[in-house]
Amino acid sequence: MGSTATGTSSAPALAVLAQINKVRAAHGAKALTMNSQLVAAARQHNLVMAGGCGLSHQCSGEGNVGVRISAQGLKWSAYAENIGYGSTSSATDAVLTATATRITQSMIDEVAPNDGHRRNILNPSLGQIGIDLYRDAKGTLWMTQDFSN
Repeated sequence: MGSTATGTSSAPALAVLAQINKVRAAHGAKALTMNSQLVAAARQHNLVMAGGCGLSHQCSGEGNVGVRISAQGLKWSAYAENIGYGSTSSATDAVLTATATRITQSMIDEVAPNDGHRRNILNPSLGQIGIDLYRDAKGTLWMTQDFSN
């Protein structure tokens, strides 16, 4: 089984964006817009995590999320990052969407004080997002959501 990559305009990434924007609207926050520079930063991080680092916001030899976003040429004064992963049975859009939205729902459902992902999703000062999904050869779907203002 080969690897599958999805990004800016993929159905699974757009489903996650819609899911996030629905919960933001319910909490009075403006919709996030997809930003290709943030998608590129998220992609880079997914590849590093899938390449052996595992689930981590900063892997060995890699800059933090702010450095990764800046390296894509994006100017920012605030950023956040959500990461997660899940097992998939196939690389179809339906399966990838179900897995990615399940991971995102678990973030949305977090409760204080362990609700960092939820706070990132609902943060009204963040207006842009890059969502990248990367399915590795073992069937693990890696997801990075990078946010900026």
